[in-house]
Amino acid sequence: MLRSWQRRTYRHLAWIAGLAVVISTLATILGGAEAANTGPRLQRAVSFAELPGSGPISLFPLYNGPQWFFANEQWFSYLSWAPLYVWGKGSQPVFNSKLSLANPPVFTTTAAGHTVATITLKPWRWSDGKPLTTRDVQFWMNLVIANKVDWAPYVPGYFPDNVTHIAYLSSRTFRITFDAHYSTVWLLGNELPQIFPIPQHAWDRESASQPVGNYDLTTAGARAVYRYLEGQDRNLSTYPTSGLWKVVDGAWEISAYNPSTTYATFVPNRNFSGSPKPRISKFIELSFTSDASEFDSLEAGRVDIGYVPLNDIAAIPSIKARGYNVAPWPQYTWGGILFNFARHDAATPILNQLYVRQAMTELMPMKLILNKLEHGYGYYASGPVADPGGNNPLVTAFERHNPYPYNVAKAKKALANHGWHVVPNGITTCTAPGLGPHQCGNGIARGAQLDLRYLTDTETQLDVGINDLMQSNFSLAGIHLSFHILNGATYQGTQADCTNKPTCSWDLSYGIEYWSDGNPDWWPTGGEAFGCGGIGNVENWCSQQSQAVIARTHTDSSPSALFAYENYMAKEVPIIFLPMPVLRIVAYKRNLQGVLPLNSLHTLYPNDYHWSK
Repeated sequence: MLRSWQRRTYRHLAWIAGLAVVISTLATILGGAEAANTGPRLQRAVSFAELPGSGPISLFPLYNGPQWFFANEQWFSYLSWAPLYVWGKGSQPVFNSKLSLANPPVFTTTAAGHTVATITLKPWRWSDGKPLTTRDVQFWMNLVIANKVDWAPYVPGYFPDNVTHIAYLSSRTFRITFDAHYSTVWLLGNELPQIFPIPQHAWDRESASQPVGNYDLTTAGARAVYRYLEGQDRNLSTYPTSGLWKVVDGAWEISAYNPSTTYATFVPNRNFSGSPKPRISKFIELSFTSDASEFDSLEAGRVDIGYVPLNDIAAIPSIKARGYNVAPWPQYTWGGILFNFARHDAATPILNQLYVRQAMTELMPMKLILNKLEHGYGYYASGPVADPGGNNPLVTAFERHNPYPYNVAKAKKALANHGWHVVPNGITTCTAPGLGPHQCGNGIARGAQLDLRYLTDTETQLDVGINDLMQSNFSLAGIHLSFHILNGATYQGTQADCTNKPTCSWDLSYGIEYWSDGNPDWWPTGGEAFGCGGIGNVENWCSQQSQAVIARTHTDSSPSALFAYENYMAKEVPIIFLPMPVLRIVAYKRNLQGVLPLNSLHTLYPNDYHWSK
């Protein structure tokens, strides 16, 4: 439109002065919008397909348990607010110093043997031009410490409990003293990335009517500030208009959001301090009700970065012919069938028995899942350290091979040898209660049945395939499943409900745990996922020995500590570790550059995207 005005101006020179007044007036009215339109001309927008039923529903980066999944983090809030330390360099799950907000920490040890991390922030600015300082770090830390029980990554005894002192030495340097000696690899991978500098000068208020202050400096104030921000986060319809969410340090600022569909649009932060700078005018996250609707849009060319559902693999040649490149998106994560070990769950005494968990694992045909349900686009490891591509050096030989391979006869025999009357295609019942080697085990009464409540979703063809396969194979040993089917965020929330609630609605649950090894547990020790009392530990697993092997990974930087942990978990099967599919089979327009390599920690970097001529 401006160019149209300019053409008319050349024909009517008398309009020049008027045009200047209009431009000046617009600049005054729009304020920051003038800055948003400066800089090099941006290329056309790029659209990206969300996964059905798993769209983002939270911007505020201090997540509670039900909100702790990658669509909220790496596909949504990470676009606007970056963690202090970033992991993931291309497809490799390694530390990325270039993208981090601070220089690598300098580790020292006190005379008492405690680890100290001295951290210096890079020169960085918020989108409103204010400098990012240690006061923003302090603001985050005060909110986390005062509200830690509501914070998803919190594990009692670890961050922030293991921090004894923080000294804010200058506007850019601070020092954290920990309560003991810790592995520096673990600190850099798992503890320090949990820090998100957030804009104290814009967010430190207890209500919308108050001016910004220093309320976070008291515990009561920090709790009130958190309640206000968390309440604003729940007000989804105001995401595009609230001034809170306009102050960002990432490359993108939200400009549109539909709470009903989770459709979202981001525009560039033209004051972004990092690199590369955004080169596209908008990044659009498209929502879909199903894989089929997404695939229809892909075939019609309406999606720039979409995906080919597993059940449409045969259509890949056709998609390529329509101008798309296709590439698998590996994911550095794990998942499978979760057992619920909550004390208030009636099935917990049964699931506490290792022989029961082993038998259930032996009823799952891993090769069939990998080759048929995942069409070969997947990977398998029998423990909690992922092996995308089959070449992760942190995966042990024990974890590469299933210690409990598919064997229906062996599973039935194990149950029968422990006092169960096995009824194939019926319900197996305990007939020999007690603690002996051929009895059912502690807490299992005579007449107890392997009749279990199974929480699942049916959002993808893989979900349906796993459900059908599990139901039919478990029935071979008389294990009956009562299905409780939910979708999307409701499923996630129900799965997490048993952590601290007096009642529980599920005994087993299927789900790929999109924690990327317990996000932000980038060094894959699993403290958030399997540590006793962790909010992220939705399966409520807790044992003294697992605590010991996890704790060693926090103090010992050697690979042997990690290997001992993963081998123990593979043997104990706190979940049935299933073959993991690739995150998705990505299809992206051939003239769109910067899509590859795909980040195996799920993170999106749309500032890498640009269109070729």
